[in-house]
Amino acid sequence: MKYKDQTVAPDIVIPSSVEVPPFTEVRTPEGGKLYHVDVSDLDLLRISVVFRAGVRYQTHPFTASATVNMLAEGTASSTSAELAEMLDYYGMYYNVSIDRDYSIVTVCCLNRFLDKALSLLSEILTEPLFPDDELAIYSSKRKQSLIVDRTKVDVMASELFWRSVYGEDHPYGRSSSEDGYDTLTGDMLRRFFRDHYNLENSFTVVSGKIEPGFIERISEVVDRLPHGTRSFNCLPAPHSVRVASADKPDALQAAIRMGRVLFKSDHPDYVTMQVVSTVLGGYFSSRLVQNLREDKGYTYGAWSQVGCMEDSGYIAVATQVAAEHARDAVREIFREMERLRTEPVPSEELDMVKSVMIGEMMRILDGPFGICDVVIENVQNGADNGRIKKIVEEINRTTPEDVMKAASLYLRKEDITTVTVGGI
Repeated sequence: MKYKDQTVAPDIVIPSSVEVPPFTEVRTPEGGKLYHVDVSDLDLLRISVVFRAGVRYQTHPFTASATVNMLAEGTASSTSAELAEMLDYYGMYYNVSIDRDYSIVTVCCLNRFLDKALSLLSEILTEPLFPDDELAIYSSKRKQSLIVDRTKVDVMASELFWRSVYGEDHPYGRSSSEDGYDTLTGDMLRRFFRDHYNLENSFTVVSGKIEPGFIERISEVVDRLPHGTRSFNCLPAPHSVRVASADKPDALQAAIRMGRVLFKSDHPDYVTMQVVSTVLGGYFSSRLVQNLREDKGYTYGAWSQVGCMEDSGYIAVATQVAAEHARDAVREIFREMERLRTEPVPSEELDMVKSVMIGEMMRILDGPFGICDVVIENVQNGADNGRIKKIVEEINRTTPEDVMKAASLYLRKEDITTVTVGGI
């Protein structure tokens, strides 16, 4: 047997294209929006109902997250224990998530248990009770968890970063006192549910092995949602500060967050800034990792990310270092940003970054559950699944000069917010 020389790194292979199965849009008889994509030979289905019911729409702290998290804590037909027993008996997976703009309710099941899954989903989305006794338990647990989390420098830094980048009164920057849980009531949750969990304020995505008749049965459940209005609020302009810090004398480490407001995903520089961010700190051999971990020994890891919400976008850099190295670490992060602004990225390094980015996209798209997430994101952006192919093509077209130009525009030191929390 001939063994490959382990001292020679394998060739970097950059996929030229990524194909995503197209989704089909269906309008239900009542006008609901349903998107489905047949992507699996396995007898599995994922059904996700997406509502414009994120944190930005709440008027009382924690109302939005409490509402979506308590949907399955008792309905007009079943107790929370009975709902949990049904999920367990039929091997179904139930999950909810929420961000600043949207909440998502998901059920996954084997195809032969679709009717059971639809019955459960319909019950949760049309007749939740938000019982006061369950809410009291939920609020007590969440408050205590938040109190504990806010003793950690990384959580403190994250909250301070968003307040500093967007402003304390901006829905994307606002954070609330844990005492807000003390005044949550079932009536608040029922009102939020009534205002935001309706047909006009939602869309549904189905992925998996879709058999004949499935879409019609799912459409019937979608149409049981009450009619209502689409959620909307006009957001104020971000109000950023450039430097913010909080001391925690007993902390052995300091948490660092750096970044700025950018733009939404439809901006012409969005994909290029994704490449910039990946070079900077988007994978384990990135420049920040090489500098702060490998060369200086300040940290175990560091990362950067370009993300977007419905009405804004951002770049964020994060790391934790020994408290005595905090100022040096900030200086080195700025140094790496400046290198990107003034020096072309070597072609070999850029090829590696492209391979990492496209490989990660292919990993996410491997199976019906990841494809469902991609469809949700594309629908939110008003695009079809061909958007992924275009992104891959744009990544492949990105040149060292493109990276330097984008970095010179968006990584200027005077535009970056720097947040440090810990024993500084």
